[in-house]
Amino acid sequence: MSKIEKVKRMFLIALGFGLATYLIMSGTAMLNQDSNTTSEVHSDTMK
Repeated sequence: MSKIEKVKRMFLIALGFGLATYLIMSGTAMLNQDSNTTSEVHSDTMK
């Protein structure tokens, strides 16, 4: 494998890890936001 192919491969792997991390973080943020709004609605109805 040539040096350029190795660099391309490493770049694509790093890009994949970065994208996966971004999707996990945004998904977690969405889940946290949903649970926060649910608890706010529940606390408003309880008052």
